[in-house]
Amino acid sequence: MIKSIVVLGGGSAGWLTACLIAAKHVNENSPFSVTLVESPNIPTIGVGEGTWPTMVNTLQQIGISELTFMQRCDASFKQASKFVNWVNNKPGDEYYHPFTPPQSFDQISLGRAWQQQYSDKPFAETVCLQALLCQQKRAPKQLNLGDFKTIENYGYHLNASKFSQLLTEHGTEKLSVKHILDDVIAVKSKSNGDIASLTTKEHGDINGDLFIDCSGQAAALIGKHYQVPFISKKEVLFIDKAITVQVPYPCEKAPVESATISTAQSAGWIWDIGLPNRRGVGHVFSTKYTTIEAATAQLKSYLAQSVDNIEQLTFRTLDINPGYRATFWHKNCVAVGMSSGFLEPLEASALVMVELAAKTLALQMPASREAMDVIARQYNKNMTFRWQRIIDFLKLHYVLSKRGDSDFWRDNRDPATIPDSLKELLTLWQYQPPENNGFLSPYDLFPAASYQYILYGMGFNTQVNCLGNETELAKLSNNAIEKVKSRQRKMPALLPTNREILTQINQLNREITIDITQENLPTSQPWQYVPNNHLSKVSQQYPVFFKKTTSGYSPIYLTHLTDQGKLLHADDINRKRYLENTNATTLLPVNDDELLEPVKLDIRLNDDTAIKVTGLYVFQQIKWQQFKSSQQCSAKLTEQVELTMSSLQHVSRLIAKENKARNI
Repeated sequence: MIKSIVVLGGGSAGWLTACLIAAKHVNENSPFSVTLVESPNIPTIGVGEGTWPTMVNTLQQIGISELTFMQRCDASFKQASKFVNWVNNKPGDEYYHPFTPPQSFDQISLGRAWQQQYSDKPFAETVCLQALLCQQKRAPKQLNLGDFKTIENYGYHLNASKFSQLLTEHGTEKLSVKHILDDVIAVKSKSNGDIASLTTKEHGDINGDLFIDCSGQAAALIGKHYQVPFISKKEVLFIDKAITVQVPYPCEKAPVESATISTAQSAGWIWDIGLPNRRGVGHVFSTKYTTIEAATAQLKSYLAQSVDNIEQLTFRTLDINPGYRATFWHKNCVAVGMSSGFLEPLEASALVMVELAAKTLALQMPASREAMDVIARQYNKNMTFRWQRIIDFLKLHYVLSKRGDSDFWRDNRDPATIPDSLKELLTLWQYQPPENNGFLSPYDLFPAASYQYILYGMGFNTQVNCLGNETELAKLSNNAIEKVKSRQRKMPALLPTNREILTQINQLNREITIDITQENLPTSQPWQYVPNNHLSKVSQQYPVFFKKTTSGYSPIYLTHLTDQGKLLHADDINRKRYLENTNATTLLPVNDDELLEPVKLDIRLNDDTAIKVTGLYVFQQIKWQQFKSSQQCSAKLTEQVELTMSSLQHVSRLIAKENKARNI
């Protein structure tokens, strides 16, 4: 029986994997456990700042609210990739790969109509709203839509280091992932070759049934222990080096891009990612075609257009070895993240491959060791296909370029460097466009819409064919494009800029303190005195506490927890009568502090808003029982006290309504 998962390595890969598996399988009724072991002495790379829209679903699966994620990870909304100077390196050479498919994509392919009638305008700008939103640096949603609700598809830009920190906290505190900070000094094996345990310096042997290698480029288990070969793809994808830098904005209100900007250079390209508080910029290139010094000079020249004091910035150089493992799941070990492979940051495929691998593992978790080999074979087949198809998609960007200003671009079009699978697709697409017709495999990582955006963004031509009803196709195409034009006229004005919505998000208060001792107007405070003769009715719906006053203790009831809950006040409690008679019902038989004890409500809503309510008092049950047995208490008094005690169960009801009011 498989019940113990051990993840080696932290960072985004390790913690995403641990959280996704734990969210699905770890619960109080299951013996299943997830343990993550990471070295305190090995820093994470801290790059990989772009995601796909898949991250929206991932955050929901593991239970992290979007607001928490955005605030904690310095995140911004990403709606597209923008490619500059990839086609011919002439003025105006740019196009978008949006995350939202072309209008009516399931019914009609608009490539033909665009080529025949609208080719004077870029493809993405013709067939969808999102390219225009990116040009205007607008957000894909309005803040009042709430978490994960949107108008256009989006992913995120994020601070990778802060994302790892958030995942660490969430995994350990909310998902019961056991976290061990220690160095692994040995790997112990079983007689059948499986890994039995990881030996650590301080914690001894960490046993497990399935081990997931998220140790990055070190590939401590899949590479060093099992010696699974790494298949290099340098002959297809030439990039082998990156220079990265973090760039401040000139001012706090500087615009934030809605797309990852990828600007082609003579031997590679520069990415530019906008976070709320800085930009992440990097130059990836091939050392076969340029030197580190020349690549650094190109990066600085790019930065000089928008940044002062470039020499004060800190530049880092990283190695890239494009390729993937011959096998990803070997014995009882699975490689996820950079230990399984890495190509280049173009189109941000690194994090989505982690998400995909982890979700597949969680969904197909083997119930036994016998079942593991069957699942592993299919997993390896599917993942190999996915890596190969990513290579095809990335190579497509280079193959379609018409740049001839350097050997880098000319060699990228050499047929000897183009995979046969991509050659076949390019042949097919000369005669019919990529579309949702079932030709692409369900295991293709990139959808047909993405291929269209790259093909037609770079000027690829698909010949007119006779398939379909010409009149009907023309009608559907024109209707779809008219819808796009209508949305382009109306929607931008309704959406905030990226900077505006990020400022609003980061100004939202996530820690709320309600001090009952502060007297406010009854129409604004989240509590009310209990009106005379209303205790029975109030206690059936709201939690009743006591508030200390100058004359003793008076009963109060909580009506809501935050401003968003004000409308939850019950209509059947006559507020007019309350305002006319503010005398509260005093329940205590004596003014004895010992009968009451102070309590503090410490509540965390589903969106991680922390609420602290102070100044409350409740009956001490033991002392009340002692008092009741030693005194002659009327039945009325006993009933009233017990009503207040039982009413405390309604705190959970208030929390549920607050969550509902916040759409979480």
